[in-house]
Amino acid sequence: MASAPVLTVHGTVFFRERIAVPPGAVATIKLTDADGEVLAATAIEAPGVPVEFTLHVDPEFVADPDALLIWAALRTESGVWGTTELVAVTSGSTEVLLTKIDD
Repeated sequence: MASAPVLTVHGTVFFRERIAVPPGAVATIKLTDADGEVLAATAIEAPGVPVEFTLHVDPEFVADPDALLIWAALRTESGVWGTTELVAVTSGSTEVLLTKIDD
């Protein structure tokens, strides 16, 4: 029996600050459609940045593959970084720049 096709999205989450990521940091990444429906999500231990991610979704749930978006956050004991706007998925690997969102 052949396996069902899967839509795979690869990417990298990063921030520009030149600081070490404290132990215990977790990156959360969500793949959404244009209506904000979450299609896939993952939480990854983040010993440093950049953090690479891969999300898989059944293409049957994707109305428009060209309108997929990424939401991401990196939670640490020294703060939270996240996307201030959803990031469009690009072919190949999607780079997601995080911004400090709390003090």
